[in-house]
Amino acid sequence: MKKIFLGILSLILIIGVILTPQNTNCVNASDLFDNFSSKSYVLLDKNSGEVIVEKNAQEKLPVASICKLMTSLLTLEKIDAGVLNLDMEVVASTYACSMEGSQAFLDDGCKYKVYDLLKSVIVASANDSSVVLAETISGSEKEFVKIMNQRAKELGMTNTFYENANGLPTPNQHSTAMDTALILKEISKHDLYNEFSNIWMDKLIHPSGRETDLVNTNRLIKYYSYCLNGKTGFTDEAGYCLASTAQKDGLTLIAVVLNCKDAASRFSESIELFNYGFANFENKQILFKNEPISDAVKVKNGKIDSTYIGAENNFYVLNKKGENHDVSFEFDIPNTIKAPIKQGDVVGKCLIIKQGKVIAEENLIALSNIDKQNFKDILDKISNKWELI
Repeated sequence: MKKIFLGILSLILIIGVILTPQNTNCVNASDLFDNFSSKSYVLLDKNSGEVIVEKNAQEKLPVASICKLMTSLLTLEKIDAGVLNLDMEVVASTYACSMEGSQAFLDDGCKYKVYDLLKSVIVASANDSSVVLAETISGSEKEFVKIMNQRAKELGMTNTFYENANGLPTPNQHSTAMDTALILKEISKHDLYNEFSNIWMDKLIHPSGRETDLVNTNRLIKYYSYCLNGKTGFTDEAGYCLASTAQKDGLTLIAVVLNCKDAASRFSESIELFNYGFANFENKQILFKNEPISDAVKVKNGKIDSTYIGAENNFYVLNKKGENHDVSFEFDIPNTIKAPIKQGDVVGKCLIIKQGKVIAEENLIALSNIDKQNFKDILDKISNKWELI
């Protein structure tokens, strides 16, 4: 019954945009960052997802403790779903306490709050705490890994495969700079992650009263004023890795560097990427959440005869300073929407087009609730029509 039309918005927004399709037209990295030691890196705009610069961003590499981003994300999602709560106490198993590398030095068989375990993972990259959280959510680390890989697929992380919850070396575990940027973008939506990620130093107090110092492994939090969050990783196989987010003048960027030669390089190279992005790019907002974007759409069988529609989310495009390009919209909207309608119902699509290419697709939603009309409403409408004659 719906008649779908495609209409191109006549208003063309002349805004500065640099179009950077995934790993095709972005800046030639070798010309700008030939001094980098990292084997793979990517810098992208967090809002639009557009790549600014990259090198080997889709190459599969070990990423060490950056795997804990997925462990932390799944824990946060379970908390949001009510499956876990921060005050819940869980037991540290013998297996979890046997983990090597970065640790919170948990006491075997003792109870710890989810809050403290998650904080120790995000702040200090604790391998033992990661496994306790995995066991709490799925019963075993092996079962938890299945959820990790499923969630990776849902996020579009097509070149990532997990074999454990903490990133300790295994034969087949790998990810990419691009996939790492995707998960950092997702976990950055969680306020608690951002809060914990900004802690420089803290303590974990064990049930016995013993204390373990928690020191943030991401030095950018303390020494780069624009940094919002991040996660480090290191093993002999992975080298020195860092995924981080920084914000300046309304522009939020994600930088990932993998397989750097030393710890100092992963920080200096990330800063160099951020500084390049902030110096040369800016964001332009072209869709505004919940603001009407067209004439009212007719409503069939509703208490009122029309409603406005708007974008489900804000949308930004990346603008390279000093360059101008045309951006237009193409709407896919029904002529008539059938009541009842709830505010927020998806009723159409908006394609965002630049230089003849679709760079994004956004949902269009109803901006008001409209109940289905009853017999009295029909009579009232008939009566009103007669009064106008």
